[in-house]
Amino acid sequence: MSQLYEAHNDIVSLLPVKIYRHNLEGNYIYSPLHFHRSIELTVTLTGNIRFNSGSNNFDFKESDWLLINSCELHSCRYIAPSDSFTGISILFSLPFIEKWLGKDLFFYNPGDTALTEKIKNLSLDIFNMDPLSDTYNFLLMSKIYEILALFSVGCIKKDVSYSIPSRQEIHLATSYADYIEKHYQEDISLTDVAEHFQYTSSYFSRHFKETLGVNFLSYLSIVRVGHAAEQLANGQENLTTCAFDNGFPNIKSFINTFKKMYGCTPGVFLTSLKNPAFPPPATTPSIIYFCPNR
Repeated sequence: MSQLYEAHNDIVSLLPVKIYRHNLEGNYIYSPLHFHRSIELTVTLTGNIRFNSGSNNFDFKESDWLLINSCELHSCRYIAPSDSFTGISILFSLPFIEKWLGKDLFFYNPGDTALTEKIKNLSLDIFNMDPLSDTYNFLLMSKIYEILALFSVGCIKKDVSYSIPSRQEIHLATSYADYIEKHYQEDISLTDVAEHFQYTSSYFSRHFKETLGVNFLSYLSIVRVGHAAEQLANGQENLTTCAFDNGFPNIKSFINTFKKMYGCTPGVFLTSLKNPAFPPPATTPSIIYFCPNR
């Protein structure tokens, strides 16, 4: 599976952040549905990328940026097969954020032009740093704290409390997601998965939505369609084969679900892969955030 986050990874012992530098093209611009406890800042430096987070969908171009709160489900991919994407993702550890900015905070992009320019310039500075330089750690530290200062004055939504899921909730969410990832190609039902985790169907249905923020069938559809789109991008041209390979009971179900998630039929999506002059529609799936207590 092509992973978006395959670039250089910096972990500074005294500065708990991870830096991912992206320089990708075409179907390598892809990261599957995932979540993490860290707060993520992703900035587009050049090119385009389609980002899905919360109930919102974003087509990013140069200078666009997004803050991902702790444990929000998100994914991203190219808009058209001819796209390129240069950008940076900075993951701030949750304890680091809580130490300097506080707990239960909801971060967002307020759409301020001056703030965007500062965020981009700092991100570009970090992107262009030489990790082998003797002064790298000091320079990186100064830029990270400048970004934190910008977060503190412009990126915290007032009067909104964002409760971070407990470790037990995250463990359960991960267990549910891992099981579906392993078995999405099979004919699985809510009852089957509930029995595996030794729950009643009604309890599991309720608990699944509470821990992942979306119901079981919707999440299963998101996973199946995501893998199907990746398979089409990697050369599969037979839609019926693609449907059955990814757990759909028939071609009609595949087409309807794909269109609901991606805004176009898999046939149109496949055509856009062959002819970049005709990209798929801008509509993208509504991905739900994982945070039961927001």
